[in-house]
This record gives sequence, structure tokens and C-alpha cells, in this order.
Amino acid sequence: MPYGKSEIKNSNIDYTGRDFNDLKSTLIRYVKSYFPNTYQDFNETSPGMMLIEMSAYVGDVLNFYVDQQYREMLLPLSEDRRNLITLAKSQGYTPKTVAAAYVTLTINDIVGADSDGKADYSSAVIIDKGMKVSPSSDTTLLFETLDVVDFKISSSANIPDVQNEINSATGVPSSYKLTRRVSAIGGETKTTSFKIGEPTKFLSLKLPELNVIEILKVVDDNDNIWYEVGSLAQDKIPSETHYTSTQNRTTAYTTTDGSSTINLPVPYSLEYIKTGKRFIVDIDENNNTSLIFGNGILKNGNTFDASFLAIEQQGINLPGGEEDLESEIDPLLGDAYGTLGQSPSHTTLTITYRIGGGAKYNISSGILTNIVDSSLLAGSNVNISVTNENPAGGGSSGETIDEIRHKTLGNFSTQARCVTKSDFESRTMNMSAKFGSIAKVYCGRSGAIMNAQRKKVKDLVTSLTGIIDTNYEMLSSVTTSPASISKGLEKIKKLLDVDKSGGLNTEDIDLLSETLELTYSNVSQDDRLYTVDLYLLSYNNNKDLISTPTIIKQNLKQYLNQYRMITDQISFYDGHVINFGVVFDVIAQQYESKDDVKFRCIQAIKNYFSADKMQFKQILYTSDLNQLLVDVDGVRAVNYTTITQDYDYNAQVAAGGSQDFIFSPQLYTTLIQSDGSTKTTNNSGYGYYYDFGKFYGTDAIAGNGVILPSYEPAVFELKNPNKNIKGIVR
Repeated sequence: MPYGKSEIKNSNIDYTGRDFNDLKSTLIRYVKSYFPNTYQDFNETSPGMMLIEMSAYVGDVLNFYVDQQYREMLLPLSEDRRNLITLAKSQGYTPKTVAAAYVTLTINDIVGADSDGKADYSSAVIIDKGMKVSPSSDTTLLFETLDVVDFKISSSANIPDVQNEINSATGVPSSYKLTRRVSAIGGETKTTSFKIGEPTKFLSLKLPELNVIEILKVVDDNDNIWYEVGSLAQDKIPSETHYTSTQNRTTAYTTTDGSSTINLPVPYSLEYIKTGKRFIVDIDENNNTSLIFGNGILKNGNTFDASFLAIEQQGINLPGGEEDLESEIDPLLGDAYGTLGQSPSHTTLTITYRIGGGAKYNISSGILTNIVDSSLLAGSNVNISVTNENPAGGGSSGETIDEIRHKTLGNFSTQARCVTKSDFESRTMNMSAKFGSIAKVYCGRSGAIMNAQRKKVKDLVTSLTGIIDTNYEMLSSVTTSPASISKGLEKIKKLLDVDKSGGLNTEDIDLLSETLELTYSNVSQDDRLYTVDLYLLSYNNNKDLISTPTIIKQNLKQYLNQYRMITDQISFYDGHVINFGVVFDVIAQQYESKDDVKFRCIQAIKNYFSADKMQFKQILYTSDLNQLLVDVDGVRAVNYTTITQDYDYNAQVAAGGSQDFIFSPQLYTTLIQSDGSTKTTNNSGYGYYYDFGKFYGTDAIAGNGVILPSYEPAVFELKNPNKNIKGIVR
């Protein structure tokens, strides 16, 4: 008969003991407490103590494995490589089998000169990515370039062209040396093929080498490209198109909006394609690299095509064929079979990949001089030379346990999503320069159109409506007298005279175009709720700030679409540029040459206001500029410095009144008037007007010499430092 609950003896069990000694002591106390008359021999050599110690041993071992298994479930504590790799994959990070070495190669090309003695870029070469370079002493140690080297492009980011030869008779250069830099990776390209028979869900293909750096290309017998993705659920693949591969573009340059000057290189255009031909790369604990494909298999052995999953199409495709319609029409069919991509079948997959890595690729500078192989997209390589000015670094035998752990934690914290203001700004600046250069970016919360802009739109729409209502019937009637028609036309001209100059001119057309563009961009047939505003500026070939061209904005839009949240809508605006000059008044040491001191002061100011250091919404402190000049060799004291576009405001205060312009013409092109409209001055090439005077003197709004940023996102720029820095050395 089973015991009832009341007949079971309640024991006071201690659960705190975990190791062998604690368990042994606990068992001894338990026996003494509950079996005092049954067993009393606690000598170390007794049979009972043997059983107690064996029980403590088993408990100690079990506790160890429980603790160890729990530790291995936690990423910061895991020590087993296999568990750590599994945890890393669960957080979206794929460990690397080997760490590759990287180096920056300096490549030179010699080109001739045109009739004006300038470099003839038409004869320059374009080198495709994958050029192989090695040391002359060891041709098996290969480095391959990671990008196209285009000598036909000249920008502020490149090293200036150098005269190579000069015609002794004319004194005009006859050839130039062009220099470009490109990143290269230590490794060698390999190719292997796999013959695929019947389709298999989540087909896995293991590559024969262990030191695989990356997968370069996967194609099948029909020349279909299979794309590597981060996860099989990702169906949008980035596609980079070099301008030499498309008929729509004949040059790598683009023009700034509203300008006919070609000045910005954009070698690549970016778009995303949707396809089911995709795979992921898997790394196991033994550093084997495998390609895993999707599960897109139908009952009859066919695979889904991307077009089958298009929900916009009318009707429905029935994959089964001759079976019951009710079982075939399944609204979840696409999710069950197609969203993880296709699985290849009855074909041969050719996989191109790169192997290498390791410490042996960490070579010293100046030894990568041998071009093993190169593919040219234009020109001839007879004048090409290469070297590495800096040593290669980063090569190692693979990621250690600690490296995998920390990189996984970093990957999880970012999750490749733009959420905060800093996320959008850093992601924008992280876009590769081959899609176009973004020099400055400012992210803000989207707001309504400025009141002045809305007023411009409203006034234009009201005016055009009035034209139609009051003049259409009169102008279209055959009975209307010539005098009435002339009067009606004059009324139309007056309505379209936006700048109120008394007649129609090009400024009216520009303002109307600007207003219509504003209407289209913000209020015309666009009911989306914009949540993020990005203000952008780019560099031209002189490294001056200019408006970002449309093609770069298109590339950026495609790039950011993969990182924004579904509720975010991004609008792009051109940032404002506020140009300025600097005036300084210093006292030199008695033993110093005043000209030398002035030169050193100007150089210090130029470096301080370098274009790379200036950002949107930046505050300028004149006191910092004073301290900078005090530290210049040969300067004994600083009387004052002034940041201005026109007057020397500090000199005005000292003189007790107004003075002539220190910069004439003034350092601005565009004035924003009180009604929100803009007016252009005769001094072209500069940015917007800014009232620097309100930041100087006893009535300065933020302290004397503290230059606050403008309300609209703008960047202060010292555009022509050789002309716009003026100083007095006493």
C-alpha cells in the first residue's frame, strides 16, 4: 500500500552545497541527523564513508556540468569555440575563418599633354578591380585591388597631377604623371565547380580550402548570378553599376544642380534588385566555409522564380498542376516555399572566391612593385607603375574567441538600423565614395515647410489662378480688341514679375522654377509623412562646398532604404554655405620679421578652418582663434581677431563708428530677404549672407566674438584663405 502524504518524513535538506567538500559535509550531517542509530562509523576508511564520498563526487561532477552548460549559453561567458560561433550566428554575426591583410597601393600612369599643356585624360587608363600585385622577390604572395582605378577622374580627393616631362623648346609640359590610390587585399582568387542534380532544400556546398576570405561570384550554366546575402530571408540585393558598364553614362562625372560645370566624380550608381537566387555563407568551428541555398522547391522539382512571388500581379499561379484547387490556393504558399530563395538543381555552379590571409601578408612598405596581372577597361598599361607607400597590416590566422565575442556584441548593439540622429548621419557618411561623396550631413526631425516658402507657393498658385479666371476668356475671344489683349498681357507680366523689378527677366524664371520645384518636392501629390530631414553638401574638385548632385542623392536614397525603419520617410535638402573671412591684429616679437610672423599666422588660421573640420550647426569662438595666434611662433600679443563677410567689427568699435568694407566685394552671393525670397549679388561664387555684426561689441547676443550657427542648417566655410585672411602685424 503506498504511503500517504502524512506518512512521509519531512527532511531538512541543505541545497547550498555545490562542490565536493560541501556535499560531503552535508551528507554526513544528514546521516547523523536522520539515521543516528543506523550508521555511526564515520571513519575515512569505512564502507559508509566510501558511499558518501562517491555520492559527493557524482554531485560535484553534475554541478560542474550544469554550471558549465549555463555559462556556454551566455555570450560574454562562453569559452567553447563551437558554442561561441553558434551564439554569434544567432546574433547575426558570421565569424571570419582568417583575417586578411590590407594595404593601400599607389598607382602611377604617365599621360601626354594637350595643345594647352594640360594633362590629356583621354589617353589615361581605367584598371578593373582584381589587379594582382606581388613583391618582386615572391610572386606567390599576391595582393588584389578591391576597386576600379580610374585615371580619367580628377577630384580633390586625388593626389595632384605632376609634370613629368617639359618640352625644352617651348617650356610647355609634354607629359604628366597621374597618381591614384586604391585598397588591396592579401589573397588569391580561386574557382571551383559543383555539379547539382536533384533539388535539395537548404543545399550546402563546402569549399575545399580552409582559408577562404570572401565569395566573389557564383554563376550557373545559364549565366545566372547567385547573390550572397546576410540571411536567406533577405530578398533585396545591392547592385553596383560602374559607368563603363552602362550606355546611359559616358563619363564618371556629374554636374551640380543648375550648373553646367562638370566637377563631381560618381563612378558607380546604386540600385537594389529582387531575386530568389541567393545564398548565405556559413563557417563552422573547424573553419570550413559552406554556401547554403534556399528552400524554394515545388513538388514537381521546379523552383520558384522571383516573378511568381509578385503580389501585384492579377490572378494566381497554381504550382501543383492537376491536383485539388482548394489545396493549391494557399495564401501562405509564398511564405512556405519562396521567401527563403531558390535551391539550384540540374546545373553546374561555378564559385569564384578569394583565399589568403595570415601574418605572412603583413609585408613592409615599398616592396609591392610587380604587376602580375591586370584587366584594363580603357587605355594601355605600358606606363603603369605601382608601389605601397605604407606597410600592409591586419593579417592573422583568424578571429580568436575574444575577438568573436566582442565583435558579436558590437554587431548586436548596432543591428544595422538607423534610429537616432547620429545613426542617420554616420550611416550617410559611411556610404562608399564610389557612389558619390557626401562631405557634410545634418539630420533633423522633419517639419512643415517654412512660412516664407509656403507663402511663396500660395502666392504663386493664387496669381496663376487669378490669371486663368480673369484673363482666359478675354484672351481666347476673337472679338477682343488688340488694346484689351495688350492690357491683359501686361497684367500677366506683372503677376509673373516675381522679383518686382518692373519686367520679366531670367531672375523671375529662376524664382518661379525654384517655387515650382519646392511645390513638387513638398506638397504636390505626396501625402507621405516625412519624419527625417537630411541636409547635404559635397566637395567639388577644388574641395569647395557645393550642393549635392541629384545622382548622389539617388544613390544615397537607395543606400539608406535598407537601414531605415518602415515608418521613416527621408527627405533631402541642400545645406547652406556661409563663407567668411578673418581679420587679425597682432604684435610681433622685436627680433622677428613681421612678414614671417604674418605668414605663420595665416597658415595657422588656414589649418584651423580646414574644410574637413567644419560641420553643420557649428559654433565659432573668436577666443579660440586668439589663443591660436598667441601660440604662433613670433607673436607676442593678440589685439583682436574678427570673423566677418564685410566689416572689421572690432576696428569699428575701436574707431567709434563705421568704416569701409574690409572685404570688397563682400563674401556672399545670396541674400535672404525679409519675405523669404532670395536676391543675388554681383559677387558670384560665394554662399549666403550672415550678419556677423550682431556677435561683436557690448550688445553681442551671445558674448563678444561667439558666432552662433544659423537657424537653417549651414556650414561656415573659409573658401579662399589666400585672399580672405587679412592681418596687421605691429
